[in-house]
Amino acid sequence: MTQQIRSLLPPGGFSNLVGHYVSALDIGLTYAAEAARGAGDAGAACRALRAYGELESTWVHEAVGQVPTPPAPEQDDDVEAWLGWLDAVRTVTIMVLRPLQDRDLERLIRVAGEEGAARTLKRVLAELLFLQGRALGGI
Repeated sequence: MTQQIRSLLPPGGFSNLVGHYVSALDIGLTYAAEAARGAGDAGAACRALRAYGELESTWVHEAVGQVPTPPAPEQDDDVEAWLGWLDAVRTVTIMVLRPLQDRDLERLIRVAGEEGAARTLKRVLAELLFLQGRALGGI
């Protein structure tokens, strides 16, 4: 398996703990890409990739960075198009997270469309890691 990790452990260019979250997210994306390419049902794989990418863009791009997300592909069963989109989503996520310091992980974040109390950015990133794994299980 070939892995492309955009941050290093210890994380290069990131605050320490932020970089560890980014590295973990990137490793999970590598596994999701392999699973999607090998999936028997391309449509189901694309739906799982789309659902996860939309979640990441809502939680990080909108709630944390207030930046736009790259447009999603129009094809519903083109795994490579969806993986390219998810890679673009991750690139924006990295741009949002790169200037953050470890102390910023305790900042409270409100996610649009979700009821209840705000979560810390640390919890948002931890939940994204968990949900990325669940999306991988759905491929």
